[in-house]
Amino acid sequence: MAGAPTLTETLGRAAFDLRNAPETRARKLDRPYQGLTWGADEAAGPMPLHLPGDEIAQPADEEGPAPAPEAEAEPPLSARLTGRVAVGLIIVSGDKPSLRLSQQDQTLIVSEVQNGLSFLASQSPARDVTFVHDIRVATVTVPEVTSGTSYEDFEAPWRDAALQQLGLPAGTAGARRHARNLRTQLGTNWAYVAFFTKYQLRHFAYAARGGPKLVMHFGNDGWGSNQIDRVFAHETGHIFNAPDEYASSNCDCGGSWGVFGEPNANCAACAPGGGVDCIMKSNDWAMCNSTLLHLGYNGVPHPAMPAGTS
Repeated sequence: MAGAPTLTETLGRAAFDLRNAPETRARKLDRPYQGLTWGADEAAGPMPLHLPGDEIAQPADEEGPAPAPEAEAEPPLSARLTGRVAVGLIIVSGDKPSLRLSQQDQTLIVSEVQNGLSFLASQSPARDVTFVHDIRVATVTVPEVTSGTSYEDFEAPWRDAALQQLGLPAGTAGARRHARNLRTQLGTNWAYVAFFTKYQLRHFAYAARGGPKLVMHFGNDGWGSNQIDRVFAHETGHIFNAPDEYASSNCDCGGSWGVFGEPNANCAACAPGGGVDCIMKSNDWAMCNSTLLHLGYNGVPHPAMPAGTS
Protein backbone atom coordinates (compact mmCIF):
# COMPACT_ATOMS: atom_id res chain seq x y z
CA MET A 1 0.00 0.00 0.00
CA ALA A 2 1.13 3.53 -0.72
CA GLY A 3 2.23 5.55 2.28
CA ALA A 4 0.92 8.92 3.36
CA PRO A 5 1.54 11.72 0.85
CA THR A 6 4.70 13.73 1.36
CA LEU A 7 4.73 17.45 2.07
CA THR A 8 5.82 18.02 -1.53
CA GLU A 9 2.86 15.99 -2.80
CA THR A 10 0.33 17.59 -0.45
CA LEU A 11 1.37 21.17 -1.13
CA GLY A 12 1.86 20.43 -4.81
CA ARG A 13 -1.70 19.16 -5.23
CA ALA A 14 -3.21 22.03 -3.22
CA ALA A 15 -1.19 24.49 -5.29
CA PHE A 16 -2.31 22.90 -8.55
CA ASP A 17 -5.94 23.18 -7.46
CA LEU A 18 -5.40 26.84 -6.53
CA ARG A 19 -3.86 27.57 -9.94
CA ASN A 20 -6.92 26.16 -11.64
CA ALA A 21 -9.52 27.86 -9.44
CA PRO A 22 -11.75 30.26 -11.42
CA GLU A 23 -10.85 33.23 -9.22
CA THR A 24 -7.12 32.60 -9.74
CA ARG A 25 -7.56 32.36 -13.49
CA ALA A 26 -9.53 35.61 -13.47
CA ARG A 27 -6.79 37.43 -11.52
CA LYS A 28 -4.14 36.21 -13.94
CA LEU A 29 -6.10 37.68 -16.85
CA ASP A 30 -6.18 41.10 -15.18
CA ARG A 31 -2.66 41.53 -13.82
CA PRO A 32 -1.49 44.82 -12.34
CA TYR A 33 1.50 46.28 -14.19
CA GLN A 34 1.09 43.98 -17.20
CA GLY A 35 3.93 44.70 -19.63
CA LEU A 36 5.73 47.11 -17.28
CA THR A 37 9.50 46.97 -17.57
CA TRP A 38 11.21 45.18 -14.70
CA GLY A 39 13.01 48.47 -14.20
CA ALA A 40 9.58 49.57 -12.94
CA ASP A 41 8.52 53.10 -12.22
CA GLU A 42 8.26 54.42 -8.69
CA ALA A 43 5.14 56.35 -9.67
CA ALA A 44 3.54 53.08 -10.80
CA GLY A 45 4.09 51.32 -7.47
CA PRO A 46 6.52 48.39 -7.66
CA MET A 47 10.26 48.57 -7.13
CA PRO A 48 12.75 47.55 -9.83
CA LEU A 49 13.44 43.84 -9.83
CA HIS A 50 17.07 44.51 -8.90
CA LEU A 51 18.67 47.38 -7.06
CA PRO A 52 20.41 50.07 -9.13
CA GLY A 53 24.06 49.17 -9.50
CA ASP A 54 23.49 45.44 -8.98
CA GLU A 55 24.15 44.02 -12.41
CA ILE A 56 21.60 41.25 -12.31
CA ALA A 57 21.61 39.56 -8.98
CA GLN A 58 23.40 38.89 -5.74
CA PRO A 59 26.98 40.15 -6.08
CA ALA A 60 29.51 37.34 -6.29
CA ASP A 61 31.50 38.58 -3.30
CA GLU A 62 28.48 38.04 -1.06
CA GLU A 63 27.88 34.44 -2.03
CA GLY A 64 30.17 33.11 0.66
CA PRO A 65 33.63 31.56 0.43
CA ALA A 66 34.79 30.09 -2.85
CA PRO A 67 34.22 26.35 -3.16
CA ALA A 68 37.10 24.04 -2.37
CA PRO A 69 39.13 22.85 -5.37
CA GLU A 70 37.54 19.42 -5.30
CA ALA A 71 34.07 21.02 -5.32
CA GLU A 72 34.97 22.99 -8.45
CA ALA A 73 35.41 19.68 -10.28
CA GLU A 74 31.74 18.85 -9.69
CA PRO A 75 29.49 19.11 -12.76
CA PRO A 76 27.73 22.48 -13.00
CA LEU A 77 24.31 22.67 -11.37
CA SER A 78 22.57 24.86 -13.93
CA ALA A 79 24.59 25.21 -17.13
CA ARG A 80 21.52 25.17 -19.38
CA LEU A 81 17.77 24.69 -19.20
CA THR A 82 17.30 21.20 -20.60
CA GLY A 83 15.97 17.86 -19.41
CA ARG A 84 14.99 17.33 -15.78
CA VAL A 85 15.56 20.13 -13.27
CA ALA A 86 15.27 19.72 -9.49
CA VAL A 87 13.82 22.76 -7.71
CA GLY A 88 14.36 22.72 -3.96
CA LEU A 89 11.88 25.12 -2.34
CA ILE A 90 12.77 26.08 1.23
CA ILE A 91 9.94 28.06 2.85
CA VAL A 92 11.20 29.79 5.99
CA SER A 93 8.91 31.19 8.69
CA GLY A 94 9.82 33.06 11.83
CA ASP A 95 8.25 32.59 15.26
CA LYS A 96 6.47 35.97 15.27
CA PRO A 97 3.06 36.40 13.63
CA SER A 98 4.45 38.90 11.12
CA LEU A 99 7.08 36.37 10.00
CA ARG A 100 4.86 33.29 9.78
CA LEU A 101 4.00 31.78 6.43
CA SER A 102 0.59 30.18 6.90
CA GLN A 103 -0.62 27.08 5.10
CA GLN A 104 -2.47 29.40 2.73
CA ASP A 105 0.72 31.39 2.12
CA GLN A 106 2.69 28.21 1.47
CA THR A 107 0.11 26.98 -1.02
CA LEU A 108 0.19 30.32 -2.84
CA ILE A 109 4.00 30.22 -3.05
CA VAL A 110 3.99 26.73 -4.55
CA SER A 111 1.17 27.64 -6.93
CA GLU A 112 3.05 30.69 -8.20
CA VAL A 113 6.28 28.71 -8.58
CA GLN A 114 4.44 26.02 -10.54
CA ASN A 115 2.97 28.66 -12.83
CA GLY A 116 6.28 30.39 -13.47
CA LEU A 117 8.12 27.17 -14.19
CA SER A 118 5.32 25.90 -16.43
CA PHE A 119 5.94 28.94 -18.62
CA LEU A 120 9.68 28.26 -18.84
CA ALA A 121 9.09 24.59 -19.64
CA SER A 122 6.57 25.49 -22.35
CA GLN A 123 9.12 27.69 -24.11
CA SER A 124 11.58 24.88 -24.79
CA PRO A 125 11.56 24.24 -28.56
CA ALA A 126 12.35 20.58 -27.87
CA ARG A 127 9.62 20.33 -25.19
CA ASP A 128 12.08 18.39 -23.05
CA VAL A 129 12.14 20.45 -19.82
CA THR A 130 10.55 18.99 -16.68
CA PHE A 131 10.82 20.61 -13.25
CA VAL A 132 10.88 18.18 -10.32
CA HIS A 133 9.88 19.80 -7.03
CA ASP A 134 11.09 19.19 -3.50
CA ILE A 135 9.52 21.30 -0.73
CA ARG A 136 10.86 21.86 2.78
CA VAL A 137 9.27 24.10 5.42
CA ALA A 138 11.27 25.44 8.36
CA THR A 139 10.34 27.65 11.31
CA VAL A 140 13.27 29.47 12.88
CA THR A 141 13.56 31.60 15.99
CA VAL A 142 16.22 34.11 14.98
CA PRO A 143 15.42 37.84 15.24
CA GLU A 144 14.68 39.81 12.10
CA VAL A 145 17.48 42.06 10.85
CA THR A 146 16.11 45.50 10.01
CA SER A 147 19.27 47.37 9.06
CA GLY A 148 22.34 46.35 7.12
CA THR A 149 24.38 47.09 4.04
CA SER A 150 24.59 43.74 2.27
CA TYR A 151 22.37 40.89 1.12
CA GLU A 152 24.17 38.62 3.55
CA ASP A 153 23.43 40.89 6.53
CA PHE A 154 19.70 40.31 6.09
CA GLU A 155 19.69 36.79 4.69
CA ALA A 156 22.28 34.86 6.68
CA PRO A 157 20.57 34.59 10.11
CA TRP A 158 17.29 32.99 8.98
CA ARG A 159 18.81 31.13 6.03
CA ASP A 160 21.55 29.48 8.05
CA ALA A 161 19.11 28.54 10.82
CA ALA A 162 16.87 26.87 8.23
CA LEU A 163 19.79 25.07 6.60
CA GLN A 164 20.88 23.80 10.01
CA GLN A 165 17.40 22.34 10.56
CA LEU A 166 17.82 20.48 7.28
CA GLY A 167 21.22 19.13 8.34
CA LEU A 168 23.11 21.30 5.86
CA PRO A 169 26.10 23.64 6.18
CA ALA A 170 25.61 27.38 6.48
CA GLY A 171 25.77 29.81 3.59
CA THR A 172 25.89 29.20 -0.11
CA ALA A 173 27.79 25.97 0.57
CA GLY A 174 24.65 24.58 2.23
CA ALA A 175 22.42 25.61 -0.66
CA ARG A 176 24.87 24.10 -3.12
CA ARG A 177 25.01 20.83 -1.20
CA HIS A 178 21.21 20.69 -1.04
CA ALA A 179 21.00 21.21 -4.80
CA ARG A 180 23.58 18.50 -5.45
CA ASN A 181 21.80 16.11 -3.10
CA LEU A 182 18.49 16.74 -4.86
CA ARG A 183 20.04 16.18 -8.28
CA THR A 184 21.26 12.78 -7.11
CA GLN A 185 18.11 11.79 -5.21
CA LEU A 186 15.68 12.90 -7.91
CA GLY A 187 17.77 11.81 -10.87
CA THR A 188 17.82 15.18 -12.60
CA ASN A 189 20.23 16.90 -14.97
CA TRP A 190 20.27 20.17 -13.06
CA ALA A 191 19.23 21.58 -9.69
CA TYR A 192 18.85 24.81 -7.75
CA VAL A 193 17.39 26.04 -4.46
CA ALA A 194 14.79 28.76 -3.90
CA PHE A 195 14.21 30.37 -0.50
CA PHE A 196 10.95 32.13 0.39
CA THR A 197 10.45 34.12 3.56
CA LYS A 198 8.73 37.06 5.24
CA TYR A 199 11.98 38.11 6.92
CA GLN A 200 13.18 41.51 5.76
CA LEU A 201 15.66 41.32 2.88
CA ARG A 202 18.01 43.85 1.35
CA HIS A 203 15.86 43.49 -1.77
CA PHE A 204 12.73 41.47 -2.40
CA ALA A 205 14.03 39.16 -5.15
CA TYR A 206 17.51 38.19 -6.30
CA ALA A 207 19.50 35.26 -7.61
CA ALA A 208 23.10 34.19 -7.93
CA ARG A 209 23.75 33.96 -11.68
CA GLY A 210 24.52 30.35 -12.52
CA GLY A 211 23.06 29.18 -9.18
CA PRO A 212 22.82 27.60 -6.76
CA LYS A 213 20.09 29.74 -5.19
CA LEU A 214 17.54 32.48 -5.47
CA VAL A 215 15.76 34.33 -2.67
CA MET A 216 12.30 35.93 -2.67
CA HIS A 217 10.19 37.81 -0.15
CA PHE A 218 6.61 36.58 0.06
CA GLY A 219 5.28 40.12 -0.37
CA ASN A 220 7.05 40.47 -3.74
CA ASP A 221 7.15 44.22 -3.12
CA GLY A 222 4.62 46.27 -5.11
CA TRP A 223 4.33 43.53 -7.74
CA GLY A 224 2.27 41.53 -5.23
CA SER A 225 2.27 37.95 -3.97
CA ASN A 226 -0.13 37.00 -6.75
CA GLN A 227 2.58 37.87 -9.28
CA ILE A 228 5.37 35.81 -7.79
CA ASP A 229 5.14 33.56 -10.86
CA ARG A 230 6.70 35.95 -13.37
CA VAL A 231 9.32 37.24 -10.95
CA PHE A 232 10.25 33.65 -10.09
CA ALA A 233 10.54 32.78 -13.79
CA HIS A 234 12.77 35.83 -14.30
CA GLU A 235 15.03 34.94 -11.37
CA THR A 236 15.22 31.35 -12.59
CA GLY A 237 16.46 32.82 -15.86
CA HIS A 238 19.44 34.17 -13.93
CA ILE A 239 20.03 30.74 -12.39
CA PHE A 240 20.43 29.48 -15.96
CA ASN A 241 22.74 32.38 -16.90
CA ALA A 242 20.35 34.75 -18.68
CA PRO A 243 21.08 38.48 -18.20
CA ASP A 244 18.65 41.30 -17.52
CA GLU A 245 17.32 43.11 -20.58
CA TYR A 246 15.64 46.21 -19.12
CA ALA A 247 17.46 49.51 -19.55
CA SER A 248 17.87 50.48 -15.90
CA SER A 249 19.82 47.24 -15.29
CA ASN A 250 22.70 48.92 -17.18
CA CYS A 251 22.66 46.13 -19.74
CA ASP A 252 24.37 46.44 -23.11
CA CYS A 253 24.04 44.48 -26.34
CA GLY A 254 27.39 42.72 -26.01
CA GLY A 255 28.78 40.13 -23.67
CA SER A 256 28.90 36.36 -23.82
CA TRP A 257 25.94 34.85 -21.99
CA GLY A 258 24.88 31.29 -21.33
CA VAL A 259 26.25 28.03 -22.61
CA PHE A 260 26.33 29.32 -26.20
CA GLY A 261 28.10 32.59 -25.34
CA GLU A 262 25.46 34.76 -27.01
CA PRO A 263 25.40 38.59 -26.71
CA ASN A 264 22.55 40.36 -24.94
CA ALA A 265 20.96 41.51 -28.19
CA ASN A 266 17.54 42.30 -26.65
CA CYS A 267 18.88 44.83 -24.13
CA ALA A 268 16.38 47.71 -24.13
CA ALA A 269 19.16 50.29 -23.92
CA CYS A 270 20.55 49.44 -27.35
CA ALA A 271 18.33 46.97 -29.24
CA PRO A 272 16.42 48.43 -32.21
CA GLY A 273 13.16 49.93 -30.99
CA GLY A 274 14.06 49.08 -27.40
CA GLY A 275 13.88 45.34 -28.04
CA VAL A 276 10.90 43.01 -27.93
CA ASP A 277 8.83 41.78 -25.00
CA CYS A 278 10.63 39.11 -22.99
CA ILE A 279 10.51 37.62 -19.49
CA MET A 280 14.01 39.03 -18.81
CA LYS A 281 12.90 42.52 -19.88
CA SER A 282 9.35 43.08 -18.65
CA ASN A 283 6.31 41.75 -16.83
CA ASP A 284 5.14 39.60 -19.75
CA TRP A 285 4.71 35.94 -20.57
CA ALA A 286 7.00 36.37 -23.56
CA MET A 287 10.24 34.77 -24.71
CA CYS A 288 12.69 36.42 -27.11
CA ASN A 289 15.27 34.72 -29.30
CA SER A 290 18.14 36.10 -27.22
CA THR A 291 16.85 34.57 -23.99
CA LEU A 292 16.12 31.26 -25.72
CA LEU A 293 19.84 31.09 -26.48
CA HIS A 294 20.98 32.42 -23.11
CA LEU A 295 18.97 29.72 -21.32
CA GLY A 296 20.53 27.08 -23.56
CA TYR A 297 17.34 25.30 -24.55
CA ASN A 298 17.60 22.29 -26.83
CA GLY A 299 16.20 22.84 -30.31
CA VAL A 300 17.36 26.42 -30.91
CA PRO A 301 19.87 27.24 -33.67
CA HIS A 302 23.33 27.43 -32.15
CA PRO A 303 26.99 26.70 -32.87
CA ALA A 304 28.47 23.32 -32.07
CA MET A 305 27.26 22.23 -28.64
CA PRO A 306 29.95 22.54 -25.95
CA ALA A 307 31.04 19.18 -24.59
CA GLY A 308 29.75 18.00 -21.23
CA THR A 309 26.79 20.38 -20.94
CA SER A 310 23.80 18.33 -22.06
